[in-house]
Amino acid sequence: MQRRKLFSSGLVLGLLAFLGYSAHAELFKNLKADGSIETRSFSIDNETDRNGNADDYRAETNYRVMVGANFDLLDDVHSRLELTKNSLQGSGGTTGTDTNSVQDTLLFSNAYVKIDKLMGSVDLTVGRQYYGDPNDLIIYFGPNNDDVLSINSIDAFRGDAALFGGWAKFHGLAGKVSELGATGTTANSDLDVFGGELGTDKVIPMGNLAAYYYTLQQKGVGATGNNTLNVYGARIGGDIGMVGGLGYALEAAGNGGRNNNGSQNGYNGSMWDIVLRYGREVSNLPFRAHAEYGQGTHNFTAVSAGRRYGIIWGEHTTAAGAPSLTGGSDAPGVGLSNLHVLDGGLGVNASKKLGVDLNAYRFMYAASTSHKTSIGTEYDLILTWKHSDNVFLEANAATFQVGDALQNTAPTGTNPITRLGADIKIKF
Repeated sequence: MQRRKLFSSGLVLGLLAFLGYSAHAELFKNLKADGSIETRSFSIDNETDRNGNADDYRAETNYRVMVGANFDLLDDVHSRLELTKNSLQGSGGTTGTDTNSVQDTLLFSNAYVKIDKLMGSVDLTVGRQYYGDPNDLIIYFGPNNDDVLSINSIDAFRGDAALFGGWAKFHGLAGKVSELGATGTTANSDLDVFGGELGTDKVIPMGNLAAYYYTLQQKGVGATGNNTLNVYGARIGGDIGMVGGLGYALEAAGNGGRNNNGSQNGYNGSMWDIVLRYGREVSNLPFRAHAEYGQGTHNFTAVSAGRRYGIIWGEHTTAAGAPSLTGGSDAPGVGLSNLHVLDGGLGVNASKKLGVDLNAYRFMYAASTSHKTSIGTEYDLILTWKHSDNVFLEANAATFQVGDALQNTAPTGTNPITRLGADIKIKF
């Protein structure tokens, strides 16, 4: 075990030495290092039972550290390595006998090479990478805005190209989310993603139009068939020129495919979403507002959605205890699966450093096992402090007013879920 610990420490030190040396080596040119340190602290009450008479208040702090470097291997071949680690405060340091020792908890979330203009037109990225936008309703792989500060990435081939003389842009993906079979076996049991998006900013004035198609496929084991989910859709977004500061986004998507691995059910869910945003300066201080309505059918399924609605409903649902919000088989948290949501918010920068935002969310199930659809209403107050261009602090308070779909059975009472939080983010 001591040897294992020494190997772990040597691996980390070796990587740091390598990055430092490579800045001066001709083979690794134009090296630029970057990273971030984040903390997320919260205290929450009634999360497990929605009952004020039970003593279930708790608090915790989570950390996420990301350290990366971009460098050139050749004039037309670039690379990125990024080490990440997230942990819970109080979980203790690593020792030679820990199962979660250094090499188990430090991960390469990025490890890829990018070849410029392959065959004259395609930028090809190969390896472990992030993909998509954290607010995407269909597909996103990257650092997550959740209470455990999780990170997911994908091992993939990605191609980016400008088409029709720059009139449109395409990016496509073919990769593996996970290998579910045992190492060294021939079991056909991996989870794959492939597809892409075609977009243009030449059709809609001050806007963008895009269409996409993705497949998430879990391979069947042995004689069973594959579980194949298709997601197709389109989005438009941009600014409304006649009204300064007003923007919009519209998106609709549907499912296809079939689960041939047991259930034989076809995928036929759908969703749509509309957003209006407004932002401009009032008395030399930035003012912002937004309104959104989105709905997904009870059987709509995304590939890997990124958007999270609300601090409690969206950000907290990966933390221990959060499953109390699910109401049976209905799953909260990310995206619009089995969800109708109406939300709006107002914000202003009270000074160059202080921002104040107030958001409200109304959640409804598209369908529920209890035939009750009112999930509840959430209110979030967020205060942000910009210490500098690279240091940000946040304090927030949230309350979740429980609807009839999550009411406790009498005589147990039902009370709101309440949460206080504080975040720190340092970029370097």
